[in-house]
Amino acid sequence: MFKLITWFKSRPNKLGVRCYQNRLPTGCATRPSCRSDCRRSGFEFGFVGGDIGDHSMWRPRPRELHINRFPSAKANSKAGSKVEPGQAEWAEDEGPTLRWGIAPVSLMADDFAAALSVLPEQHHRIVSCVAAYQSHALAFADRHRVENVYTSFEDLAKCPDVDVVYISPLNPQHSELCHLMLNHDKHVLCEKPLCMTEEQVTKLLEKAQARGLFLMEGMWPRCVPAYHYLRHQILRNRLGELQHVRCSLGLPVHQGRLSLYGGVTSDFGVYGMQLALWVFREVPRCLKVSGKVNAEHVDVAADIELCFTRGKRAFIEVSAEKKLCNQAIIQGKDGSIKMNNYWCPTRLITEEVDYEFPLPGGEQMPPTHYHNRLGMCYEAEEVRNCILKGSSESANFSHSESLLLANLMDTIHAELGVGEFANRKQMPDLQRQLENIQDIVKDPEELVSETCRVLQDINTFETIEPIQKEEADPPRPKVMDAP
Repeated sequence: MFKLITWFKSRPNKLGVRCYQNRLPTGCATRPSCRSDCRRSGFEFGFVGGDIGDHSMWRPRPRELHINRFPSAKANSKAGSKVEPGQAEWAEDEGPTLRWGIAPVSLMADDFAAALSVLPEQHHRIVSCVAAYQSHALAFADRHRVENVYTSFEDLAKCPDVDVVYISPLNPQHSELCHLMLNHDKHVLCEKPLCMTEEQVTKLLEKAQARGLFLMEGMWPRCVPAYHYLRHQILRNRLGELQHVRCSLGLPVHQGRLSLYGGVTSDFGVYGMQLALWVFREVPRCLKVSGKVNAEHVDVAADIELCFTRGKRAFIEVSAEKKLCNQAIIQGKDGSIKMNNYWCPTRLITEEVDYEFPLPGGEQMPPTHYHNRLGMCYEAEEVRNCILKGSSESANFSHSESLLLANLMDTIHAELGVGEFANRKQMPDLQRQLENIQDIVKDPEELVSETCRVLQDINTFETIEPIQKEEADPPRPKVMDAP
């Protein structure tokens, strides 16, 4: 039985996005037709009715490769200068430099700093960073030439040199840190998910709008050229009438770490749901979900189906137990487009042509901790452009979509019995749960290397005292069948 989405009842059936910029790659270079001898067969997806092996696009045939070079808008370059593949030519405007604060130092923040390094120095500069351990903050500051180093989030929030803060701690901490930065009149770019519940997202958006500050959920795939080219193909009706989106994302994640991330739906599922919204541009009418929940009431696997008008469907499979094919296929009546690593794509595959979007920086750039994270430079430029224009949200990923995604996650968690929905009589304190989990980590250095272990309350600045564990609830069934 399908679950009606409550968001649809009380809100208009169109997303409140002002406009979508179809910024296409420029300076395209075309290669001669490339022959491919590989046999393409059907891809195995874990979806009901997911057989796409008979579609003609997977037959062996001559293919073309179009390489879309790094996009630029009327870049200022010397006459006769040659741009190597993957090199950037960004237009250097006369606007002020955007001064970033990093809260906290993490592997993700390290990749974000690397992404900023491919942009003009006049556009972006990291001026402050915070970490629970001073040694980690100093190491980050040395790598990226950061002036101000803090061990308190509140001190960074008060720093007068910071314009916007990049927030990337554990998922349950997003809401608290975003409120802290907004309270000190800082613009915010926060990694997904923006918050853990729709109620938290609503309060955060209301505060940002009331204070006239920019706030963006870091759905950076929306800003990369591959996504905008996909939008361009759909608008030109190259795929015909859209039918469905099928995507999967599965990577083995340690169960203890998955709890810190808030579950597989919050960490992986949002990528597939945002892609479906990007493709169909409407609010889903209903959803169907089945999945697996562990003894700690954390979802470790889920199969999600979103239903749209005119029979359109999105099928999303996520897993923290095994590796999946990690690709997406957008299917229309007249054609299909496939994206490998659809949360950070650099290539679109169609029936006859492969469109490649090389990452900026070229081969001289050091590798990032996470796959293709140099692509976050597009997101950083989006943030700068919005702030310079005085906008409170991004056209690529609006506040309405953040609310809708949060509503979808609430609905999925309720259906699976995840977190607070496992025992409605007891509303857990997510911050306390996070602290308890961190207290039992045998090697805290491993955790700190990826996130920031909070040792003090950021509001009262008092040391957090561990609390005794309560008696565990009886284990729930691990597998829930679809209704």
